[in-house]
Amino acid sequence: MPLTTRQLYGILPITTMVKNQINSTSISIEIEVPPKEIWNAVSDVTRVSEWSPECVQVIWKKPPSDNLIGAKFIGSNKRGWMRWKGYCEVTGALPEKNFSYNVRPLGWWMRPQTRWTWEIRAQSNFESVVTLRCEIQYVTPFGRLIFGTLKQRLTEVSHGIQVTLSRLKSSLENNNIAQKPCKC
Repeated sequence: MPLTTRQLYGILPITTMVKNQINSTSISIEIEVPPKEIWNAVSDVTRVSEWSPECVQVIWKKPPSDNLIGAKFIGSNKRGWMRWKGYCEVTGALPEKNFSYNVRPLGWWMRPQTRWTWEIRAQSNFESVVTLRCEIQYVTPFGRLIFGTLKQRLTEVSHGIQVTLSRLKSSLENNNIAQKPCKC
């Protein structure tokens, strides 16, 4: 029996649900800025391309209102010669604490494949710990062909998270230094 387009693209049983194996990765970093500044930066998804090694542009599809939950955006990504889009919806937005969104790989009609979560914890008034987590819900055959096994993709994502957090830290701390008055 031939497979339908929908089966090939991951909305019917041909997808492999990720069970009984590690399906997420997360990394934390200390940043010497208050949680509010970090939250303002990461919840403005149009800035993700400033830090991410894969994401090259983000545009709001359904601009956020007072409540970010439910807001939709499209992320354009690049890895080598490959380019793809992620169809994203904000699922969590607690100011100064966390920001999360689900990603659908081929369109709004698909069920979410990946969840990204930013967690922010104050260390002091001017220092925070930021954790970025990626959880992969399922793998499509096309995704396996392009990105390899789940383990390979998680390794690659971990590297991307490290780069993203390092760039975020540098950007925010350098901006914070520029805004502080001189104690000469």
